[in-house]
Amino acid sequence: MSKLGKKSPVPISVEERYGSLFENTGEGIFQASVSGRILNVNPALARLFGYRSPEEMKRIIKAPYGQIYADRNQRVKNLRKVEAEGHAQFEFRFLRKDKSQGWGYASINAVRNAQGRTAYYEGYFLDMTRHKELEEQLEKARDLLEKRVVERTRKIAQLNRDLAADIAQRKKVEKELRAREKELKRRAVKLEAFNITLHSLLEQREIDRKDLERRIMTNIDGLIMPCIERLKGAALTKPVHALVQNLQENLRALTSPFLTRIKANAHLTSTELQIADHIKKGKSSKQIGSMMRLSPGTVDFHRNKIRKKLNIRGEKISLQAFLLNQS
Repeated sequence: MSKLGKKSPVPISVEERYGSLFENTGEGIFQASVSGRILNVNPALARLFGYRSPEEMKRIIKAPYGQIYADRNQRVKNLRKVEAEGHAQFEFRFLRKDKSQGWGYASINAVRNAQGRTAYYEGYFLDMTRHKELEEQLEKARDLLEKRVVERTRKIAQLNRDLAADIAQRKKVEKELRAREKELKRRAVKLEAFNITLHSLLEQREIDRKDLERRIMTNIDGLIMPCIERLKGAALTKPVHALVQNLQENLRALTSPFLTRIKANAHLTSTELQIADHIKKGKSSKQIGSMMRLSPGTVDFHRNKIRKKLNIRGEKISLQAFLLNQS
């Protein structure tokens, strides 16, 4: 215990540090036998080669010259150098699990036993695929640039001879463009005037439409409705009286701005429009059914459909209050 009463930190062994580095480093680390069998790999190396885990990679790879090296001879050549010098660094094309190829950089050491023979190989691996791709792109760009420079150099003389003709042609084109811009401005003025006229016509059409609706509603209220009222006062049979009543309700629905708006917003059917109008007036399902020759259950069914189309199904609000609020 220290003077402050705290425990001293537990020292971390070399094996623990090495194990943490082996598991968590971003570089691929491996150990392999002289015959090529994989002894150990870290998670980073397994991921670089497309395997889910080190265990899967060790289980699947049996022949490194056909499963890791794209060129079989490359492995033999590299290991000869490792054996001769004890260490070697080299680049090579490698194979991933899905057989796609990439470029890799490996640094390999030969671990010797007491007799001086190689017990196994160990080293690290870097994926250089993107680096190689960029090098190839840069080389292609450099070659293309050199080729273009040569081609441009041959054309300089011809370009100088054509320069005067090009300038003259450009002046001609600029003159034509100015004339075209002038024509476009003239057309724009005409189009603006046309738009103003069209807007006025559309406004007048809307005024005429509203005036027509107003005259139709006036004629229905002034000419047709009085006749229906007189007809209702005549001696009619009960079925005929119900038909006349229904006709009157339909005419009122057609001339009601409220119902027109509800129909446009909620897409109600004619029957649903009539029922909605009765509900707004405070009629019960039984009263509505009597007037429309429907059963109360059928009226309640339409009530639910109306609530659903108005998006208030399940809401704590009466249908009559909602319809009155929409008036």
